Amino acid sequence: MEKVNWKVTGMSCTNCALSIDKFLKEKGMEEVKVNFIGGDVSFAMPEHTDKLSLQKGIQGMGYQVKGSELESGAKKPLFRSHLQRFAFCSIFTVPLMVHMIPGIHIHWLMNPYVQLGLTLPVFILGMDFFGRSGLKSLLKGVPNMNVLIAMGALSAFVYSLYGTLTNQAADYLFYETAATIITLVFLGYWMEDKSVEQTQNALRKLAQSQKTMANMIAYDNEQNEHIFPVESTSLKTGDLLLIRNGEAVPMDCKILSGEVSVDESIITGESVPVEKK
Repeated sequence: MEKVNWKVTGMSCTNCALSIDKFLKEKGMEEVKVNFIGGDVSFAMPEHTDKLSLQKGIQGMGYQVKGSELESGAKKPLFRSHLQRFAFCSIFTVPLMVHMIPGIHIHWLMNPYVQLGLTLPVFILGMDFFGRSGLKSLLKGVPNMNVLIAMGALSAFVYSLYGTLTNQAADYLFYETAATIITLVFLGYWMEDKSVEQTQNALRKLAQSQKTMANMIAYDNEQNEHIFPVESTSLKTGDLLLIRNGEAVPMDCKILSGEVSVDESIITGESVPVEKK
């Protein structure tokens, strides 16, 4: 078994994580752990498994494995972040909202065909992202949050288009609703990504600043064993350590003897201890 750790982008809710978890388990992967907040995906892969096919499967669900061959060979998208998508959508959404401000009356903005023209770029971008992701999650049997977003925006747009084409715009005009849903969700996704990034940076700095004491094993010229405490920052590859019951693991280790139960909840988010032998 080979231990695989990937960073997967595009996950926004627990159902996104569940869909990837379900896919990997169906493909025979073991010890699958998916954290949608940090985008961490880890699993034990049997020998002779085609990694590329797994990456293609995940990409087919609307997600992307960072640093994969597919990512490096794929065309770079026009919009690479939610902030860029939000900025683009705002250019068209703000004029749609202006006529709703009390005291401001711009009659040509009330024209349904003008509103249709302003909404179309936002709607196309939104459906390309939310609609594509939602449809793929439905086909996999694990609908994600993007299904609701796409349904809300699509309903508002279809009602508005019906009113425009049947000259009933006064009763069926919700273009600004469709555009606002898509624009604000892109803003929310960007704020969420920024918050996660700041939290992960803070945790990284905290982990680097903390000094953990370790019990190093050394032998003298007569092959007598000696155990003495050292700071984890002084450890290097090849050092022998003794980890007693209840002590923190000071660095990445390979177990040479004994049995241990390790709580990996700080990494995986799961509170169930993982037994190692």
